[in-house]
Amino acid sequence: MATVIDWHAHHTAPEIAERIHQLTGKRPHIDAYDSPDLSKRVKEMDEVGIDLQLICQGAGVYADQLPAEQALEIVRSSNDVLAERISPHKHRLKGITALSLKNIDESVKEIERTHAEGFRAVLLYPHVDGEMLVDTEVMEPIYQKISEHNLPIFLHGAGTAQSPSLKRLEDGGAGVAYAVLSDGEVAECCLRMIASGVFDRFPNLKIVIRSSGGGIPLLLHRFFWKHKGPKGEQKYSEIFLEHFSIDCASSDAPTLAFLIAKMGESNIVFGSDYCGGLGPLNKAFNAISLQANPEHVKRFTEKNSRQLLHM
Repeated sequence: MATVIDWHAHHTAPEIAERIHQLTGKRPHIDAYDSPDLSKRVKEMDEVGIDLQLICQGAGVYADQLPAEQALEIVRSSNDVLAERISPHKHRLKGITALSLKNIDESVKEIERTHAEGFRAVLLYPHVDGEMLVDTEVMEPIYQKISEHNLPIFLHGAGTAQSPSLKRLEDGGAGVAYAVLSDGEVAECCLRMIASGVFDRFPNLKIVIRSSGGGIPLLLHRFFWKHKGPKGEQKYSEIFLEHFSIDCASSDAPTLAFLIAKMGESNIVFGSDYCGGLGPLNKAFNAISLQANPEHVKRFTEKNSRQLLHM
């Protein structure tokens, strides 16, 4: 029986949501299945057969929408609350470190601090205030510290598109931002990292993209441009498959079958998006259970996760 490792789960701490409400006037949404009592989560994991879950802050807890000092307060508090809540369940739950890219030096310290507390990955959003930073020199200390500890990155869209034109659309353009622009930013982020030589300088960096990779698997055949690096010329698609994986959250059965065929078995890990929109945790296996060989899918996602987490 395969060990199931869930890469994509959220916890939106009520006290962090309240603090953001105080600072912005807007309260992040808390999923109906979320609870500060993580023993309930562990019980649900037992019921459905998930052995280990990596947890990051809720998607609405995006600190870098705030001024730098407040952003740093939020990520520190978010990491502290998560560490406290997973502490009684360390054999089943692991934290993913939140960062503020408006506070690079302090975020390097956060990676060090949370790694010492047992956090196993680092959460990264594609941009800050609408600007891509992933391909700039300012990010080098972040990549250096992540590489030093052999931590994988969990790449998540923030859904914070900046264009004023969105305001003329229904709901302030939220449907456009979350469904299309967020995925577009993630795809651009990945290719900027490749084109700027990030993986030349940090060859052990590994990145898991949330929610079935967004639109990237559909675009993979378009990654034909060649990067000129230490290994000679390599297609962007080759470098992408060497350094990036996707979780299978948000897939239905036909989509998952396509992802396996397109990305290859070695580039897919299990993800549920629990407390981020999945609904009850028992829905997490709907797509896998309809594959020709569900146990085989569980086995190769376990193998990939173990490699990424150095287990």
